[in-house]
Amino acid sequence: MPSTRADNDTFIHRARRTQLIDTAIDVIADVGAERATISRIAERAGITRGVVTYHFTSRRALLDAVVVHVYGLAVDVMRDRVQDAPTARDSLREFIVGSVEFYAQYPAAMAALSAIYRSPEMPREDRGEHRTELTDVQDILIAGSRSGEFRDLDPTIMAATIRSALDAALVRIRAGADVTHESQELWSLFDAATRGRQGAV
Repeated sequence: MPSTRADNDTFIHRARRTQLIDTAIDVIADVGAERATISRIAERAGITRGVVTYHFTSRRALLDAVVVHVYGLAVDVMRDRVQDAPTARDSLREFIVGSVEFYAQYPAAMAALSAIYRSPEMPREDRGEHRTELTDVQDILIAGSRSGEFRDLDPTIMAATIRSALDAALVRIRAGADVTHESQELWSLFDAATRGRQGAV
């Protein structure tokens, strides 16, 4: 059985890593990924550079942890509402609307993620999290096409188009756009673009 001391050490270790990830998010959101050095992050956290490198062996490892953390937040917030939706159409709506709401709820995290993906170090196309997201949307589209909720469509093209539209919505949300209007407009657009025989008027 693990000792109480070991449990406490593990808890403290996790808490410190979380603190550093949160601090890195704030720094990256403020100054961009390329200027978010370990020294700058350590200074913002009020610790030495060595404490950061103890928990993250390199700057890239810390950036990777930020990406994993932000996707983890999104999964925690959105997974149940998407998976528990009764139909494929409802699932797609929850994904689109939920994504826009998530952008507004976590502006610093999304700013940091966008900054990391704009840097040449960690292109989004190379990330498994990004590919999994697209695959999940494609699966919804395939299921909806089979059930007749969606028209006969190319799920790869449609998923990529939805992703691009959400990217553009993120830029507008960060500039102060109305969240409800953004989500309603995007859903109206893709509701019309995907509608199948069951949804025909």
